[in-house]
Amino acid sequence: VNGNGLQVFGTVTKNPVASGADLVAYGSFGTGSYLKQPYNSDLDFGTGDFCIMGWCTPEGSGSRYILDGRDSESSPSGFILYRASNGGFQLTTYDAGAGTGLLTNTQTYLNSARWTFVTALRRNGILEIYVDGKLDNTNNATVRNVDGSERKTTFGISVPLHSYHVWQGSLALWRISATAPSPEQIAKIYEDEKVLFQENAQATLYGSSDAVTALAYDDTTELLHVGTSAGRSVFQGLRRVDNT
Repeated sequence: VNGNGLQVFGTVTKNPVASGADLVAYGSFGTGSYLKQPYNSDLDFGTGDFCIMGWCTPEGSGSRYILDGRDSESSPSGFILYRASNGGFQLTTYDAGAGTGLLTNTQTYLNSARWTFVTALRRNGILEIYVDGKLDNTNNATVRNVDGSERKTTFGISVPLHSYHVWQGSLALWRISATAPSPEQIAKIYEDEKVLFQENAQATLYGSSDAVTALAYDDTTELLHVGTSAGRSVFQGLRRVDNT
């Protein structure tokens, strides 16, 4: 809607999240290969609510950056989400160099090849981190104003592109919002999306057309039937389970 897509720098690979799956993940990040969005005022959350969520495979060792939304490293404003060197996920917000951070209590995500759903947010001034749809930790320390006119949003590597912070796994379905979903919504998102990471999971309309000509929902079977020029696609939640 807003036309603010991520720019690809270098060579970022795109592969299915599982064998035969429709959904793809991005990887092979490096100092010359990453995804970036230039400064975007929509991400100036100030001291208000915001949320970052998505799926990752945490691999390698050391501090590895999922998303860096800061304007510098010397005296930054903005936010950063990364896997810390001890294996936990951390969200840190900055205001002209002063930071407030939150690290997960569960620190077992080092060298984990499985897909993990991470949600990091600020709600009413309180930082919260969820892992696989469940609340892991909170922090009600000083609220930071994360606005920064030179701030960029980079996935897979840190600003200013340090090789030792490169994300070594893969990333999929990442999103940012200027609202904080409820714990119930986060749990539902996890349950709805996890089926897309299974082998042969279909996630798209059948055929080559995305022009939907008819919709019907069966509240008995909880299946959504979607008509296109290629026929009818049947969805159970986000996963396509049949087509004609």
